[in-house]
Amino acid sequence: MKKRLGSFILAVCLLLSSFPFLLTANAKDSYEPGSYLVTADGGTRLYATFETSIDFKTTAVKGAYLNVIKVAGHYGYTVFDSVYGWIDLRNDVAYVDSMPTITGGRIEGAKGLTVTRLPDKTVYIEGEESAEIDGLTVALIFDDEQESQMEVTGYTVAFPNLDTYGEKTVTVYYGGFSTQFPITVAKVPVTGIVLTLPNKTAYVEGEPVSFDGMTVTAYFSDGRDDGKGIVLDRSQYVISGVQEGDTTLTPGTHTVIVTYLYPEIRASFSVYVSEKNVVDLKLNKLPANLTLYQGQTFRNEDFELIATYDNGLTETITDFNIEYNNQQVGTFTARIYYMDRYVAFDYTVLPLEEVGIAVGDVTYVGNYVGGAVDFSNLKVYLVYNSGEKKLLTDGYQLEHSINPAVEGQYPVKVIYGDFSAVFMYTVSRRKEIIAGDVNFNGKVEAVDARLALRFSAQLEDLSEDAQIAADVDFNDKVTASDARKILRVAAGIDRFGYE
Repeated sequence: MKKRLGSFILAVCLLLSSFPFLLTANAKDSYEPGSYLVTADGGTRLYATFETSIDFKTTAVKGAYLNVIKVAGHYGYTVFDSVYGWIDLRNDVAYVDSMPTITGGRIEGAKGLTVTRLPDKTVYIEGEESAEIDGLTVALIFDDEQESQMEVTGYTVAFPNLDTYGEKTVTVYYGGFSTQFPITVAKVPVTGIVLTLPNKTAYVEGEPVSFDGMTVTAYFSDGRDDGKGIVLDRSQYVISGVQEGDTTLTPGTHTVIVTYLYPEIRASFSVYVSEKNVVDLKLNKLPANLTLYQGQTFRNEDFELIATYDNGLTETITDFNIEYNNQQVGTFTARIYYMDRYVAFDYTVLPLEEVGIAVGDVTYVGNYVGGAVDFSNLKVYLVYNSGEKKLLTDGYQLEHSINPAVEGQYPVKVIYGDFSAVFMYTVSRRKEIIAGDVNFNGKVEAVDARLALRFSAQLEDLSEDAQIAADVDFNDKVTASDARKILRVAAGIDRFGYE
């Protein structure tokens, strides 16, 4: 009973000649699998073989739709009323585009259709030759108090494609009703797989892995491969351990695992990654100034070092080491090392000498009339010939004749060793303090908020009066909260609560 099911709509029986809505058959010149309508008044005969057509089996009545599973010459293989057989496609049948959809009932009192017994076979192997309905029983359900059932024959069974695996549904049609039952199409069991290795299994660190040339051959339990195996499509197995195109493998041996899932069978092979070696090292960019003062250093970011590897790749290197002497005066050769190679360049070290002192911003160095002389905001720097400055915290002297009771500016001389500098010290009258007016211009503006914020971040010095003006929440400190309040007042969207 097993025969190849091509389109997988299995017509067991369709007695539809009385249906007023049947499709009009469109005859075709060529013979092919598909749906055919019986057109002859006397129906068409089914034979056991198409070779002699003398072994008569049954007759499909006029109006029945037959699904031809396969074609041999002008004969088609089909099934009618649970009987398989061959029909002559030249006579008494017409090709139609599809089987009809039954939308109305024709059995009085019937309300539905049900499968009362599943077929003996509900599990298939993909590509198996035929669908089978042996053991299937179907009944009509009637709309009465007992919902009584009546077993029927002459129903139509539509099978899904058995060439692909998965959970599928079979539909049964009869008298304008339909019902369904599930079947399973399983993968053909594989007894083993054999790998043909890729063209390349040895790499240098950083090279992309390639599986070109690799084949996976499966050997099937049903003998479909004639013992020779069948090469699997890439979608039929998964690769783990190493992925194609990976350039991040560390030096060493890595295992590639190939897994076929039906059932789960694994095979593996190894790829070897050798450590990459530098074959060329080149300095593309040097610092603009190759002259250092004693103690100064080179910065890696001022160099551009390009390495070329034996895997053909090039790379900009940032984690190199520079070997040089910055303590002795003279002209020397420095080396930049990366892996087992280096490049060299010449540089000069000049003596680092002290050349003077400098005074920082003295805007807030002073006192109010009547206050004490205050140098707490004074900053003095030692200046070197390299242009660098070093903050002095002690060791310098101040010479001055400041009268803290008299408003004015007084010269102050700063002495450190052989160096000296002069700045003006301010004795001023206390300003009228307006909340938020940090720069004392008589207005509260965004610039006042900026001064308060910079002072809170220790980026700006403010006089005592300016700090009082900036402390608008009166907590004896200037914070970002004060700066935000000043900005909102300056923008006109807030005001100080004490105004």
